[in-house]
Amino acid sequence: MAEEMLELGQRIKDEPTFAAPEGDYRFAVKSWDTSMYQPRDENSKIPACKQVDVTLLIPYRDENDNVVYGQRVEHFKLLARLKFAITNFFVGCGLGERGDEFKLDFDQCVGKTGICKIEQQVGGNGNLYSRITEFYDHKSAPQVTMNDGMPFEPQQAPQQPQQQGYGYGYGNLGY
Repeated sequence: MAEEMLELGQRIKDEPTFAAPEGDYRFAVKSWDTSMYQPRDENSKIPACKQVDVTLLIPYRDENDNVVYGQRVEHFKLLARLKFAITNFFVGCGLGERGDEFKLDFDQCVGKTGICKIEQQVGGNGNLYSRITEFYDHKSAPQVTMNDGMPFEPQQAPQQPQQQGYGYGYGNLGY
């Protein structure tokens, strides 16, 4: 993937590391984009190629039992020998069954849900992070307890009706 360049004056946001505990989780497909995969060295088993970057939403509970809305980007290389990863993802999204023929159309995945297996790893910097090791077939997916019943987006607090101003305050001046 080509390195993204930042510009002075650009707005940036710290994105926390996705570090869900190991287990089986529900996920929702948020979006996808394309990029180019660039190997880190000339001995890489995977050559430079196009890839599809799919953003998944996975709610989970952190070590303080707070609900965290994790985003995980899965990278699918568009190489014939790696098509098993794409078909596993499509099956995991409920778009077909093992052995089916699939059209490479990631628009059909957006908004779909499924179940995946997450395992933890320690990165080169010593930080703990999570990776998806499997997308389960809808027909044989295990029972999910890690994030069962959690919404995929934070719930908005209900809007309180505006109170008319009384007493010595200025109240609602319409600003």
